[in-house]
Amino acid sequence: MNINKYAAVPQLIRIDMDDESLVTKYGEPITFWTYDIVSLSTYFDFFGSRQEQQFAQLEKMVKKLVLLEDGTPAIRDNEDLPIDIAAAAITKIGEILGKSQSKSSTPSPGTQPE
Repeated sequence: MNINKYAAVPQLIRIDMDDESLVTKYGEPITFWTYDIVSLSTYFDFFGSRQEQQFAQLEKMVKKLVLLEDGTPAIRDNEDLPIDIAAAAITKIGEILGKSQSKSSTPSPGTQPE
């Protein structure tokens, strides 16, 4: 199978941060959007900055990956998130990127695209 069968245009996905401590503190789940797949440079920048504790770079990555539903950044350059929300967002983004896989080229089991 050709590798291009696995290439896809990134799609925005909704992320709900609904762990008990955030909901208790803020009164409801906190939602943001991010892409289901990212470029290799974004992927390695995100995980590299986490592992090497490059917090300024990690902050830039959060601002790049935490989006509104229309795909625009949710956090402006002069804004910051409360640390508990930022930490939860970093964890959620890590879970999404850590499980990143291309979409199957087979629409449903047992069938082949025509």
